[in-house]
Amino acid sequence: MTSFLRILAWVWAALLLVVLVGTFRPETPGIGLAGSFLSGAYPLHVALAAVLGILFGLAARAAGARFTGVATAVLALAAVVGSVTVLAAQGRAASEQGVRLDWTATLTELGQPDGRPDRSVEFAPGRTLDLYLPTGAGPHPTMVWVHGGSWTSGDRGDRTALNRWLAERGWAVAAVDYRLPPPEPVGRDQQRDVACAVDWVRAHAGEAGLDPARLVLAGQSAGATLALSTTSGLLDGTLACSEAPAAYGGTGPADAPPPTPGPPPVGVVAYYPPVDLTLVDPDLARTLFGGTAEQAPGLLRLLSPAEQVRPGLPPTLLLLGSADHYVLPDRVAAYDRELRSAGVDGRLVTVPYADHVFDRPFGSPGAQLTREAVIRFLTGLN
Repeated sequence: MTSFLRILAWVWAALLLVVLVGTFRPETPGIGLAGSFLSGAYPLHVALAAVLGILFGLAARAAGARFTGVATAVLALAAVVGSVTVLAAQGRAASEQGVRLDWTATLTELGQPDGRPDRSVEFAPGRTLDLYLPTGAGPHPTMVWVHGGSWTSGDRGDRTALNRWLAERGWAVAAVDYRLPPPEPVGRDQQRDVACAVDWVRAHAGEAGLDPARLVLAGQSAGATLALSTTSGLLDGTLACSEAPAAYGGTGPADAPPPTPGPPPVGVVAYYPPVDLTLVDPDLARTLFGGTAEQAPGLLRLLSPAEQVRPGLPPTLLLLGSADHYVLPDRVAAYDRELRSAGVDGRLVTVPYADHVFDRPFGSPGAQLTREAVIRFLTGLN
């Protein structure tokens, strides 16, 4: 029994040490990702695991493994203090947003429950969108939601609970698919798919109870980048569902007419977007550009939000974890400053200690406070 408790205590202590170091030193290779992911999305569970570690340490000490028991208990106590620090920081961030966190939801809502879309339709050949509709006849303000997945994977059901939550608060959501590789490179095609979804919303607004004059694009990760860059292309007339001529950013015939824009998007919501595509992994660059970003400067300007900052863009809400390992938080913060310097309304909301996809657990503190930030932003657009 003593041997079992000694092994259990040391294993538990090692796991807590990884989380503790990773949480407060997120730059540590490997460990930083594990710590920030767990503490950022599951801080209450980490706190409970730390309390359990104290009990394991005391049990090991009582069984005769004195050094092991004391070392484990002390390390677990440090992990408790660390967890309380994270919880307090995230609680303060929520309080600053005027959000009261539901700690029961933090403990129990660990994934993204099925929001059960009201209907699914094909908006373009081989492309489907799910509609989440508020009660009542409408017309309802509408969000086109673009899933993440590093431009190579993912599906439209990635935030189904969030989409239903928004529908319950009066916003229709159209969660869309877009083409994924192979073939490669994807280039401008994914943006065109999102533009086709926007066209579908405009064309079927009456029958679906949607309001195309109150249209917002939104997404997470790569989908957030697509939402930002597609909005830019729709506004400046360089992007349309159909193939536009090369002079307008497309690959269609030179004598093709320029795209005719409909009502422009009135806002963008971007969860942890990669904004500077010169910084993406070389393999992703080949998927996006067919080579390096430097070899495709024209595509870089069309795909990278950092290249598209200018006056006249719609209000933009950016949501970010302070310890994000997949986008550079400093670069997103700089992008936010560039937008505001250009006169673009909006703001950046940062979740302390959180990593990428911190909102995947529907009950996480970051998911709760950013949901409220989103609905308040959307309400301000009406």
